Amino acid sequence: MRYGSSVAGKLVFVLVLLGLVAGAFALRLAWETLPSAQAQDDGQYQIQEPGDIQQPGSQQQPGSQQDAQYQDDDLFVSGGPSDGPVPLMPDGSCPKEFPVERDGSCYP
Repeated sequence: MRYGSSVAGKLVFVLVLLGLVAGAFALRLAWETLPSAQAQDDGQYQIQEPGDIQQPGSQQQPGSQQDAQYQDDDLFVSGGPSDGPVPLMPDGSCPKEFPVERDGSCYP
């Protein structure tokens, strides 16, 4: 009986050892086939240089179409009354259209 248990023990040992070798081989194969991480700066991204600045066409002008009747120097045309005071500019001065300063307001 001792002979039978010795053969069965050796057989189990060989099968476990064979399973470990097969598992190690499978892990090594899986490790080598995994894609490796690379830095993203491998030249695939290129910085685009700015091109020429294009002026907007007549359909691309900012603002509403009603503003097209005014010229560029009509900055204070906002639909409100054309007379009366306006507040001071952020630097404390009055705009050229309302040059008279009185009581913290600018008058025409």
